[in-house]
Amino acid sequence: MTVRLNPAVRITPPSAVTGDHWLVEHLLRRRRYRMSRPAVAALIAAARPAEPQELAELLAGSKAMPRPVDHWLELIGTLRERELLVDTEQAAADPELDWLVSVRRDWSRHGWHEAVEYHTLCFDYPCVDYSEALGILADRDRMRDYQSYEPDTDRYKLDYTDRPGVGLPGLTADLIPATAHDIWAGRTGAAPVDREALEKVVAAAFGMTGRIIPRTESAPLLRRSSPSGGGRHPSEAYVVVRDIAGLEPGWYHVTMLPFSLRSVEGPSVDDASLSRLFPNTLGRFPLHAKALVVLTTVFERNMYRYREPRTYRTVHMDAGHLAATTRIAARSLGLTAAIFYCDAAREIEDALGVDGLAEGYQLTVALADGQQEDAELRIPASLKAAAEATTPRAGELRAAATRTEGAS
Repeated sequence: MTVRLNPAVRITPPSAVTGDHWLVEHLLRRRRYRMSRPAVAALIAAARPAEPQELAELLAGSKAMPRPVDHWLELIGTLRERELLVDTEQAAADPELDWLVSVRRDWSRHGWHEAVEYHTLCFDYPCVDYSEALGILADRDRMRDYQSYEPDTDRYKLDYTDRPGVGLPGLTADLIPATAHDIWAGRTGAAPVDREALEKVVAAAFGMTGRIIPRTESAPLLRRSSPSGGGRHPSEAYVVVRDIAGLEPGWYHVTMLPFSLRSVEGPSVDDASLSRLFPNTLGRFPLHAKALVVLTTVFERNMYRYREPRTYRTVHMDAGHLAATTRIAARSLGLTAAIFYCDAAREIEDALGVDGLAEGYQLTVALADGQQEDAELRIPASLKAAAEATTPRAGELRAAATRTEGAS
């Protein structure tokens, strides 16, 4: 009988992400183990099938980790019990392993090495069928089961409540008087980004409208102006103030209790520093951005409910809702707003002092003074003028062509 490394095993070496430990994951059983160096050495050595005794003798002959054969035999036995090492013949006949090997081979042809592992971890996840009456009961039981392991209390960050800040207005029906029809028809005019306008935009996008008392033992869920799957609200918002009268330039966090902008110890807001952090936003936005709204995701909030398979999708939906609400609120007050992705995520996370695996950057919304729009094209008049200044008139082109013909 020979044993081999289980094809469903993924080995991750120590790194800045995992720390000083080796991690070994069983993709099909969805189990993760923190492993010693000898255990990892045994798994790697078993990449080539061998008899347990032969494998133990091979490992015992290593000068790097000298241990007796009996020690290695015991370790090999433990690894087999956890299905990290498997019998070669049984592995060949296992339909689950055959499926995994086949999918990994096919997907890897396209470079999707990590995607196939994510797919394996999420495959056949027991999602609740809410079309049936028992779906709600199953959902409730599942949440109570989660709460037996850890409390469900994370609703918003309160890390900056002791920092200086400015209060934000409550979210009321008359906070922004413009209607949706006014906004989409371009009837809101143009206005500058001043302190009052910024505070209204932030309040409209992130303000709380109420609470939901769950039927489980979790903390109350929030109702906010934008929807959020399961009421998890994983997004956090930060505002970078560059040039707004009445507000000190710098970084601020949108703190829910008390509802306010709280100062954050971020880097300088000079053009050079911000261009390094937001190269896509400041490089593509054609106007002077007086403020930037930065959205991050606290992944654990959604992972608590949705676990691995659906968290990735729901956090992006959440950020998208908030970004759109921010943009619409800005437009309703006569401001110019645009949404950008792909800025320097890790540098932004470092600037905020957050761990990107726990709270990661999502997107940026740039805010600038409103522009008078061309009545026909619906483009800012200033941009139209700039385009005309750099575009030759038809008459100029004809004159240039005549001069060219005469020269020839």
